[in-house]
Amino acid sequence: MSKKFSVSTLVAMAGLLLTFTAQAQVNLKSISVGASYWQPKLDYWNDRSFLVDYNDGAGATLGGQIMPTAALEVGLTKNLSIGGRVGFWKSSASSSLNIGGTTRTEDFSLSIIPAALDLKYTFAKPVSTTAGTSTDTKAPFLTPYIGVSVARYFISNELDRVVTDNPGTLNETQTGNSYGVQVFAGAEKQLVKKLYLGLDVRYHLGNYNQSVTSEAVTTTEKVSLSGLEAGLSLRFKFN
Repeated sequence: MSKKFSVSTLVAMAGLLLTFTAQAQVNLKSISVGASYWQPKLDYWNDRSFLVDYNDGAGATLGGQIMPTAALEVGLTKNLSIGGRVGFWKSSASSSLNIGGTTRTEDFSLSIIPAALDLKYTFAKPVSTTAGTSTDTKAPFLTPYIGVSVARYFISNELDRVVTDNPGTLNETQTGNSYGVQVFAGAEKQLVKKLYLGLDVRYHLGNYNQSVTSEAVTTTEKVSLSGLEAGLSLRFKFN
């Protein structure tokens, strides 16, 4: 596995943030925990890898999974903020195989930790109501937002193979990381004074390189991380 996304994107985002620094009123805006459903494409694993031999040739796929998330948001200006977000995604497949008269059992798992730096714009427009001679401000029913992220994906895959009455049993783990981009949109609803419910929809854009060894020959396969993610979170706001 290797880094496939240029760090120039991260530098560009940092430069954009510095543009607002002079007028920014930096403050801790919110922390949140949640869960979302993410289904990365993982085309190599699902279409061309040894998983296609699983389940008596019917194949197996690494499908979408529920991913716990945690995030922190820092306000820069009235509508603009940056934040950090991390999740943990894992999918697995297993099968018994009979190849050349040799029986073996394989368990394969793939874990991904997406860590994202978010740049977020919130369409915050408080609603004012007049009562007598005073004016009160209340939160809108829904507050929408949009944003873009630079993400780093930390990847680990593990293969456990047990061969019956023959050599070949192994436990193999590969780890690596790669960069990508996320675009997102969502909305939040106030539940009580400082607690909000957020709906977040993201699209991941990225891939990583997977080393594959077959018959003593090592090749590199590109694995797509692109895919839609949608989830809910509870946010505690400090202001």
